[in-house]
Amino acid sequence: MLLADDQRGGRRLGHTASLTTAVVLAVLCAVLGYADGTGLFAPENWPDAGLVPDGATSPAWATVVFLPLLIGGSTLAVHRLVRAVAPAATARWVFGAVWSSLILVAFLAKLAYSVLLLAIAGPGGLHLFPTAGALLAECGMTGAKYAVFGPLVAGPAAAAYRIAVGRFRDQSGKSGRSNKRGESNESNESGGSGAGAARGEGAREDGDERVGRTAGIAGTGRAGVAGIAGIAGFAWLPAGAAVALQAGGGGFAWAAGPIPGGLGTATLVTGAAAVLAGIGLWRRVVSPGLSRAGTGVTLWSLATTLTVAGVLGFAPLWLLDGILNGFGGALFPVASVLAHVAEGATAGVCAGVVCVPWVAELAWRRRTEASAERGGLALAVRWAPPVAIAAVLALAAGTLAPGSVTGVAAVDAPRQAASLGDRNGLLPLTVLRREGQDPVIGDSTGRQVLLRGVNVNQLVDYGQPDPGKPTVWPLEDSDYALMARYGFDVQRLALSWSALEPKRGDFDEAYLARVRTAVDQAAAHGIHTVLDLHQDTFSKYVSAAPGTRCRANASPEFGNDGAPKWATRTEGAKACGFLGRDLAPNVQQAFTNLYDDTDGIGTEFARAWGHLADAFADEPAVAGYDLLNEPGPGNAPGVTSSILLGRLYQQAITSIRTAESKVPGSFHHLVFFEPSILWSGLGFDTTPPAGFADDPLLVFSPHLYSESITMDQGLGVTLTSIEQGYTAAERTARAYGAPLWSGEWGWFGEPDDFRARFDRFLRRQNTDLLGSAIWVWKKACGDPQNDPAATTSGGGVVLYTCPEGKPLPSPAFEITALSQAYPRSAPGRLTSLRSSLTQRDLWLAGDGTGTLDVWVPGAGRPEVEKSGLTGIGLERRPGGWRLTARTSGRYTLHVA
Repeated sequence: MLLADDQRGGRRLGHTASLTTAVVLAVLCAVLGYADGTGLFAPENWPDAGLVPDGATSPAWATVVFLPLLIGGSTLAVHRLVRAVAPAATARWVFGAVWSSLILVAFLAKLAYSVLLLAIAGPGGLHLFPTAGALLAECGMTGAKYAVFGPLVAGPAAAAYRIAVGRFRDQSGKSGRSNKRGESNESNESGGSGAGAARGEGAREDGDERVGRTAGIAGTGRAGVAGIAGIAGFAWLPAGAAVALQAGGGGFAWAAGPIPGGLGTATLVTGAAAVLAGIGLWRRVVSPGLSRAGTGVTLWSLATTLTVAGVLGFAPLWLLDGILNGFGGALFPVASVLAHVAEGATAGVCAGVVCVPWVAELAWRRRTEASAERGGLALAVRWAPPVAIAAVLALAAGTLAPGSVTGVAAVDAPRQAASLGDRNGLLPLTVLRREGQDPVIGDSTGRQVLLRGVNVNQLVDYGQPDPGKPTVWPLEDSDYALMARYGFDVQRLALSWSALEPKRGDFDEAYLARVRTAVDQAAAHGIHTVLDLHQDTFSKYVSAAPGTRCRANASPEFGNDGAPKWATRTEGAKACGFLGRDLAPNVQQAFTNLYDDTDGIGTEFARAWGHLADAFADEPAVAGYDLLNEPGPGNAPGVTSSILLGRLYQQAITSIRTAESKVPGSFHHLVFFEPSILWSGLGFDTTPPAGFADDPLLVFSPHLYSESITMDQGLGVTLTSIEQGYTAAERTARAYGAPLWSGEWGWFGEPDDFRARFDRFLRRQNTDLLGSAIWVWKKACGDPQNDPAATTSGGGVVLYTCPEGKPLPSPAFEITALSQAYPRSAPGRLTSLRSSLTQRDLWLAGDGTGTLDVWVPGAGRPEVEKSGLTGIGLERRPGGWRLTARTSGRYTLHVA
């Protein structure tokens, strides 16, 4: 077959493969967008969110930016690749080329789209390295999505290519252009490199010119330079792996546990594996098909090979982590694999940013300098280590030690509260740190404090679905008296921004007085308060208009609680909730405007926190501030729910610390921050980048609902088990260098259905020496989260009939389990804790000096066995006893 025929066939086959890619990818995006109304696994847009941008924060920017780049970029890449290698390349080669190109294009398209979103949001308050790390992690996750979806596109493209090759051969056979086309075509289909040999002087001259452009890159052996491109070029992969590990350590800390040697070992394992994979792919698979390709096509193929090599390089790390730390059980390994694929894609792209220009420069020099091979290798050896080290150190410096975010001088947390007095035995809380140990919540005397209690929603300003049913119960002192009988030492008090600041800039002091009363009443019963600025569906002002029609699997939205009306900007987005209330387009639009600080909404949110902090700046009974309950993912999950959410948090922290610093006798309180609501629904999620704030009193506070109300339970499967949910949260808290405290957990429905899971949750909590607050204390019949037809209050520690509101007995096992014995405060650090959920039987051990304070349930006087304790005191309290003792060094306690 003449080369001219080859080229005409290549163009025709390129059109076929690229058109198939474009059509299938467009159909896939549309189908996934419709099937996945959340937009989490689909492309960056979905039908209910709109197709044309109607504002700066519209989700439809994905339609006009991300999707054209994704589809257009993939189509162009496939066309150029197939045109250059057809008809010699096999269908399998084309399959791999389309698949790998799609991963790389998706990464780059997401990067461009994300940069646009950040430009719209503005760079203010974003730190370069934490933001860059989070951005790379999110783009890697997009690449991982298309690593999963890629075969659905590559398969049809390869099949269409194969059919077109057959037709092309048939047509070529009829024209009689080659006497040996049978042998040549057979050799081409098997991947032989000699298929493009020219016949005739004109064709040979053209072919030699093309070969001359690429011999220095493809490394087919013609120029004898395979060693440089195949080895030195891929040596950049360890540097990319190091950057990806740092980026993934912030975004995907939940996906992997510690390994001996830490980052160094991980970089060595992934880098070595990626280099070997890259060299193997390039020499055995990719390069043989590029014998006639131009420079641009060859460089693109190198970039895609690096991306795939990066992904393959992270496979041994996933296996090593699974062997050392366990694979997680249930379907969690699927999520873990996806996170490792994301990191691998990031590693490959980061390596390609340096490697591809380096190889291009090397090829150019090879044509102009006889000694270019030695010079290029020397250049790689000279510059690869410092570039890799600089990249790792730069990202690490930005992640671990960002510049001052809060604008308020950092404080020595224990020391700044140590001189303050208590409030009915409640001391100011802080973060305790010890070398080589995870930080924990503690009090100003250096005792570890677990904080175990309950959520209280009786001050929430809910939307009212039934005017005849109240949405909340009155909050009274008797509530706290009963909480004390359970032994609770903390309430997470849910507040509503809509009630605090109903008019912009006008704070309702009467509502604030109600908050103060609740704090005082709780303190009188020995209960700390975490002030939680609560929301569900962003606001009660997002309800669908009467007559709203939604597509299948979606329903008209009903607004629950949260922001005031003036701060709820939905830009006309559709009020239809998909798979629940929290993922409606209008809700995510409202969150996006909050994160983007549209019209100063984010700034005003931070100012509201400053007002609260000013009111409680000197209050030791307030444990701290929970910045925002279950924030929505926004229109671009990962960018909005990670980078911009972190910026919003930092704004609020700055406002809080500024307010506290102005009040005489005040101290800095704990700041609890949450990941997006997707953590509550999945058991994991990307989180604000490590280093989003430098405040020393941060507490990571996800809601642990695994095997309860997570999305997977509605499908009859378990993605994240209770135990793995704890592990994921602990890994993420460790990445932040922050204590862990779960602000919500619980089960709802028939007690017999969840008793075993309820017990498993509490046993793991004891094993890991943690605290939490169960949802919820009392739930009214008119609560918008209740089933209107329900005959009971639908969950809560205290139960009622509906609609009558008559008290119901709580399940006996739940009362016993929740009121179990536990240490309210323990000197130094606890080292072990075991407490029976069915009877009074407590074992604990610790190491430190001070006063041990233990809650012991039951009427009978406790029996005590001890070591390292003196001055045992027992004081009868409603529902049980308070045991105190002095410690000095190591101690153990057994109470029965």
